Amino acid sequence: MRDRPRSAPESPSAPGTRRRIVRLFLPYRSAVCVITALIVAYSALNAAVPLLTQAVFDRALFGPDGPDLPLLALIAASAAALACAVGAVDLGQTWVSSRVAQRVVHSLRVEMFTLLQRMPLTFFATERGGEIQSRLAGDTAQIENAVKDTLPGVLAGVFGFVAAAAMMVALSPVLAGVALVFSPLVLLVASRSGRALEKLSAAGQRVRAELASIVAERLSLGGVTMARVHGRRDDEVAGFGAESERLAALGVRSGLVAQGVLSAGHLFFVLTPYLVFLAAGLADGTTPGTLAAFTVLQARIHQPLWQILNVSTEIRSVLGAFTRVFEYLDLRPEGEPRRDTGRGPGALTVRRAAFRYPGTDAKERPALREVDVDIPAGSATLVIGPSGSGKTTLGHLLAGLHPPAEGSVEVDGSEVRAPMPARICIAVQEPFLFQGSISDNLRYAAPSATADELVRVCEITRIHDRIAELPDGYDSLVGERGAMLSGGERQRIALARALLADTPVLVLDEATSALDPLTEQAVVEAVLAERRGRTTVMITHRFGVVDCFDAVIALEGGRVVEQGTRPDLLRDRDGLYTRMVRAQTGNGRYSQPLRRKPR
Repeated sequence: MRDRPRSAPESPSAPGTRRRIVRLFLPYRSAVCVITALIVAYSALNAAVPLLTQAVFDRALFGPDGPDLPLLALIAASAAALACAVGAVDLGQTWVSSRVAQRVVHSLRVEMFTLLQRMPLTFFATERGGEIQSRLAGDTAQIENAVKDTLPGVLAGVFGFVAAAAMMVALSPVLAGVALVFSPLVLLVASRSGRALEKLSAAGQRVRAELASIVAERLSLGGVTMARVHGRRDDEVAGFGAESERLAALGVRSGLVAQGVLSAGHLFFVLTPYLVFLAAGLADGTTPGTLAAFTVLQARIHQPLWQILNVSTEIRSVLGAFTRVFEYLDLRPEGEPRRDTGRGPGALTVRRAAFRYPGTDAKERPALREVDVDIPAGSATLVIGPSGSGKTTLGHLLAGLHPPAEGSVEVDGSEVRAPMPARICIAVQEPFLFQGSISDNLRYAAPSATADELVRVCEITRIHDRIAELPDGYDSLVGERGAMLSGGERQRIALARALLADTPVLVLDEATSALDPLTEQAVVEAVLAERRGRTTVMITHRFGVVDCFDAVIALEGGRVVEQGTRPDLLRDRDGLYTRMVRAQTGNGRYSQPLRRKPR
């Protein structure tokens, strides 16, 4: 298990995290000021209640002239008005705090999602999906709760403590000193324990991310199927149980540390009233009303102090969540690609291109090296080669999914270093279908496509008849990642989606590998007929349709070893292309070859 994404920098320090949190709230400083003012008002109104209690004892009930019922009624009405005011202020503070919390977390989520959309594909190849989900959903939810409840709780605790302490001093400085004597000690214990809580919280969040990754991977359709096929269900349960046990142990340790802080506070809360009573007995001039007011104020001062102790543990936990979110926000995304709206004829040029996947040993050969390719506009080109020869990497470079480490890739003279949706589209071997309807997945490439256009491209890819057999037709749901469809059906829907994009250049990377040979021949022939006059590059291991193409490019060991027309390459009986054809057909010839229709 990794503690941080491979592309992330080192975790920021706690002071650095706190400074970034402060900057995060700067756009909302007006709202924060309103929240602070409301909390101050709330604390002041609450602190005023003991004064009414003192008046009840010293003037309304036990005054020089006996009980004063009109004054008692007036005090009761004042208390009711004060309670209404406290409730109204608290309601207003909650509303403003909730709005700020939602806006802050919304901006964090959108910023993180936007940045992740710009990360290179290698990041998603190495980072676990559960880790991404944990930070984008789990950590931001913890931050939301902190902004909405924890931070206002800190302010309320601080101002409530100050207001109650000030009122105590006003009533009796001596009794106030006795009541507050242990407060610094309790806060010191909370501060020291908070550091341990912060570390435990960070460790717990990492384990939760690991659990989320296990759930996302092992409880997917493919993961469950694999476990059943190989008889590993018990092992999967044991692995999940081990991680869950780690989280439980961390939870126990965190609970003990937090309870230690609260126990210290509890000791303070139990002893303080008796110390106050003792001091009142020794002091002269303490009236019953003053002592009653002090009793109420002790509850008022205990409540914010208890609130501070509870909140201090939550703050340490949320600092870990902020740190993990900031780690992702500090990732280095790909540069924003230059917006390209041109639609040239589709001539592709590759000059001395090289590419090495991040994380591979420098001693290993790169995926591609010194590749030179010219693909004329409007041509159909076949790319072949043994496994690991760099075919898919070349297709990704042509589509702009990876920028070349060396050399250049150009389309119509414009450099390709990022996807160019207006010019180039790619259909891959393992297509991704969103959980939704077939029509939703098709229209992802062309949101305004009509129903007739959907039918037309699906007829080209020979999937329309199968869709028509479904109860809901094009509105049928495909399931998680297209699980309700076969591999060949998913490929044909993805190929139809690529045709809807209608780009000058289309790259097919093993896009028909799940089809039977007869269906593949029919689909490829129909696709090339549809794209006549536009550039199509097909990467494949199977040669049943090679006569449909104008040129063949053969890769081996990351290099272009052969390039030309099929007849030219077949003249070299020891060439890579001839040997691969011979291995598939036995004689280097094809029965029933498909001839490309003249343009």
